Amino acid sequence: MDSLLIAKTRMMKINKIVILLLFMLTVQNVFAQVSSAFYEGERITNVIYVFKNKLTDSIAQKNLEQEVKRAFPIFPQTTVRNLLLDGYTNKVYKLEQVSEAQYEVLPSQLGGINITLTVVISEKAKGKKEKSGALIGEKDFPILYQDNKSLLTTKFAMAQMLYSNNNSWYAREDAMLNGNPLAQNPAGEGYTGWIEGWVSGGLYGITTLSTKRSVYLYGGASYIMSASAGRELFTDESRAYGAFDDAFLGFVGTTSYPSGNRFTYNLSMGRQQFSVGKGFIIRNTAANGDNRGALQLNPRWAADYLGLASIRYNNFLLQVFQLDPDELDIVDSKTVIRGFNAELGDGYSNQIGFMMLGVPQSSFKYYTPSGEVLGREGLQLFNLRYYTNKPPDVPGLFYKGEIAYERNSNFDMKSFAGYSEIGWSFAKSKGAPALRYRYAFFSGDDPDTETYERWDPLLTGGNGEEWVIGANHFKVVQNSNMNVHQLQANIRPWQRIELVPQAMYMYAVANNNIGGNPALGYLPKKEYGSEFNITVKYFRSRHWYWHGHLAYTIPGLGVKEALSNTTKPWFSAMLFFRYAL
Repeated sequence: MDSLLIAKTRMMKINKIVILLLFMLTVQNVFAQVSSAFYEGERITNVIYVFKNKLTDSIAQKNLEQEVKRAFPIFPQTTVRNLLLDGYTNKVYKLEQVSEAQYEVLPSQLGGINITLTVVISEKAKGKKEKSGALIGEKDFPILYQDNKSLLTTKFAMAQMLYSNNNSWYAREDAMLNGNPLAQNPAGEGYTGWIEGWVSGGLYGITTLSTKRSVYLYGGASYIMSASAGRELFTDESRAYGAFDDAFLGFVGTTSYPSGNRFTYNLSMGRQQFSVGKGFIIRNTAANGDNRGALQLNPRWAADYLGLASIRYNNFLLQVFQLDPDELDIVDSKTVIRGFNAELGDGYSNQIGFMMLGVPQSSFKYYTPSGEVLGREGLQLFNLRYYTNKPPDVPGLFYKGEIAYERNSNFDMKSFAGYSEIGWSFAKSKGAPALRYRYAFFSGDDPDTETYERWDPLLTGGNGEEWVIGANHFKVVQNSNMNVHQLQANIRPWQRIELVPQAMYMYAVANNNIGGNPALGYLPKKEYGSEFNITVKYFRSRHWYWHGHLAYTIPGLGVKEALSNTTKPWFSAMLFFRYAL
């Protein structure tokens, strides 16, 4: 009881701090740059340049545009890194004929993020301050200091969520969570609800090591405090937790040639986020929930360690990485992943990618019907992907597809996964809707063969438009031994509001489901079930984002019979806001 009282007291203190910070922050002035803290680590779909007050001399204008692009080496199919966006934008602003420069970061209806850099040009060169920032008395917060070579800035973000379920775990939490080490009086039959939130702050900087060679040193660190109270999916224990999230150091350089070719490199190490492609294999590099709280908000994304070397020459990207995900202490498998990723394409029409990785260390186990216990250590994975895309405001067909194969050097393993997605963008129509259909396959294990065939999903995930397949269903089946048919629409009836309805049908590849939820270890029928959900996104301003969803999941015959026909449909409702500088 004492620990529960202490946790609730902490939660009340956090809420008071949140309210105070909200009051203070809502009276801040509007800054030149748009906050991108919501989208750190997200995949960039398009990079758009907007030039205002163009020069009358067309040749001079073309040269200036090339100079801007050299100063802003951000490319499609890379990931959002706020610090580099700020640093490169500052570099563009320092150009002689640029009077204003700012970037905007918004989600694309085709998936991923659109980055728009707006540059206001002045025919006459204007004097600019050599130094600025809050530390020298300027009203530039969150920028603390910047000059022609360096930038020091802060990051602040926070979120709070209300979540409610009716008949969680199909009203059979007794079976679905039996033996789960995270479960302590979890949500189940009937209505339950909880509240969770987090607050984070960080310090980041970038400085020029060589102006001639365009070489920069960058780094930063942030701290997150998260908390939960109420009866959530696994526990009714109120708790609060604080720890560092990201903490990294890196070098980045870029070289532009007279021919127009560009070469960039980026070397970084430390606690940082990482994803590959559309997140089909690697997306969730940190875990949330349990003693950390904030199970649904997922504030933590940084791995325990990521060493990453990236080089890019025009449209060719090569990455070499070593990754140690930040797992929950109670289920930490000590998994280490090493691999390389290569991509070729302009990000707009065609994009081809290939990744190969290995797992030299892991205590994660695979279980079989015979009772033999195998392990992830020794896993090797090969992934091939192909995307087509559409620039903003361009209607037409788009397609995405991937296939992946897993084997293990320590035993006979052959598992497969893949998907095919096809859609159409009605970019010129009212609401600019985008419609898509996706079929995904994740192999299951056939007990009649000596080969182990169940797909290991590794670090897949993200959000409901990526590889969290079903707001409720994903909590039951995590992208293994499954076929999925999914329909989705993205509609913007108003400029700041987006609707995302989804319908999906899931069924197993094999009746043997050992390695999944123990209550569903054998499925008399292969049908997992169906889910219908809708998400509403409200982009209130560059600081504020509101998000809500409703989800209704109907158990299929396989789940019903495995649970003795005592299941009920699962309904969930959620509303949260995020604030960021």
